Amino acid sequence: MVEPPSDDAILLAAWRDGDAEAGNQLVTRRMPEIIRFFRNKVATESDVADLVNQTFLGCVAAMQGFRGETSFRRFLYQIAQNVLFSYIRKRSKRAREQLDFGELCVRELAPDSASSILTRRRETQALVDALREIAVEDQLVLELMYFEGWTGAQIAESLELPEGTVRGRIRRGLARLRERVALELGRTGKPVTVTAEDLEGWAAEVRGRVEDSAGGE
Repeated sequence: MVEPPSDDAILLAAWRDGDAEAGNQLVTRRMPEIIRFFRNKVATESDVADLVNQTFLGCVAAMQGFRGETSFRRFLYQIAQNVLFSYIRKRSKRAREQLDFGELCVRELAPDSASSILTRRRETQALVDALREIAVEDQLVLELMYFEGWTGAQIAESLELPEGTVRGRIRRGLARLRERVALELGRTGKPVTVTAEDLEGWAAEVRGRVEDSAGGE
């Protein structure tokens, strides 16, 4: 997905120069997608609000050192990812261990997510739940792909990863996701086959609901 024409850089420059209104506009512009970023990875709406706040505070602290090597949007996502990993480390029962985000899933930290209230249909709920049951690394790239419409190249730049690594995580994550969604949907009857097109359609439905909710925050 091609990003819309952005005046982020102009707003950021004005914010740095002391224009508080420019800062408010920039935060308002990016707030909904940062809410989406956290919503299916944490336990409560209170946690979502707290982590969103931490992300923008981190942005304020780091913006003078930001030299525009990447877009402001991707700079913001790098901060959000660091905030998320810190949150997971603090909540994990394995906090004293070196956590492997290629194995750890957020379902281990809390059985429910703040996004659970956003969907009631069985298929979309199965998707939301399954995303929380795969490795955090895989969940990150799949949610950016499904809910933000980013390409592998865009995700790689945002998360500061080689594009090949991102594409590998997408393939691995999709295989795990299809398996878990099919298992959940097949619990009450005959086995279910879940296609990539099914996942895309259900993800689009979830995204619409999350966008509506985030836009009303």
